Amino acid sequence: MKAELFKPSPSLNRYIDSYMLVDIDWRNTEAVSTIWRLIPYGKISMLFLYGEPHEYSLNGPTTVMQRTRQAFMVGQLTQPIWLKFSGHTRLIKIQFKSSGAQRFLPLHMEEFKDMPSLDLEAIWGGSVNELLEQIQETQSDEERIGRLNTFLEKRLLPQQDMVDYVDYTIQQMKAYNGNLAIKGLEQKLGISTRQLERLFRAKIGLSPKEMGKIIRLNSAFSSLESDPGISLTSLSYEAGYYDQSHFSRDFKSIAGVSPSKLFSESSKELFVTHGQCFMKQKPAALSA
Repeated sequence: MKAELFKPSPSLNRYIDSYMLVDIDWRNTEAVSTIWRLIPYGKISMLFLYGEPHEYSLNGPTTVMQRTRQAFMVGQLTQPIWLKFSGHTRLIKIQFKSSGAQRFLPLHMEEFKDMPSLDLEAIWGGSVNELLEQIQETQSDEERIGRLNTFLEKRLLPQQDMVDYVDYTIQQMKAYNGNLAIKGLEQKLGISTRQLERLFRAKIGLSPKEMGKIIRLNSAFSSLESDPGISLTSLSYEAGYYDQSHFSRDFKSIAGVSPSKLFSESSKELFVTHGQCFMKQKPAALSA
């Protein structure tokens, strides 16, 4: 079982967080759950599979699932996705920065919101299958990363100055844990809130409000991971909410479960947030 992170080439590291290579033979693995729940975290990813495909559903792990394609993009999510693995998983995941994917795709990113498996061949044609063959035939992980770097460098689009408005705003959002009044940035940015919202939808695939909500609620996951016994009152307050019911509704909308029921003995899923595994700990009841 292997899951290893690699850095992109210098010309791509402004737009890509990392590459993750995963190699898990589920027939010989019992330590990790085969069902994962992917929580929205405000970034787009692409996956290239050179092992067996997995299945996915937007409606829960017990519903009929669909098989992924061999090379696909996961658009911005506003709800959880359930993944089910079997056989031998071998894949490379490209984790883009929040506005990174649009540097390779001359498309309006909001069109792909909540799309869990967009065929990359429909965007880049037969070159995607050629890359998949190269990745499969290549013997070392370093060579695979090199092939991927070359492929993406050829598809890097010219810089658009307007993206900097989006990047700066996201930096400010993260600095304030998602609790930022966008209206207050108008004077500093020199553009209106409406203009900024249009840029967000085009370049990120989400509105500023949706992005702020995702940042706040992912911070709640971080708090739960570091302190499973935290009270619901403290958790909602740390996430910038003053109404527990509002916090619980928003949390459930992106996690598919309320915070008070997150740690359930009956659940055998692995939660994935921030693009990384959220390892569930021994069940603990959230107190008010």
